[in-house]
Amino acid sequence: MLAWEMLFHIGWVVLGLALAYGLWKYYTRNKANDAVTEQATREQYEHPESYDNARREELKDKLRPS
Repeated sequence: MLAWEMLFHIGWVVLGLALAYGLWKYYTRNKANDAVTEQATREQYEHPESYDNARREELKDKLRPS
């Protein structure tokens, strides 16, 4: 069985890999989509009763693939 000290080192490696993956995803995202996602979030919070699937699909069509 692994010693407890080894588990701490394995945990540090897993945490470091998770942080590296998150940073990589953040810096390689398509920044042109930020305005569309902000608009969708604002509409959903300001008018939740009128934000339906049709509006969601309309905004989704504006997104560019990353």
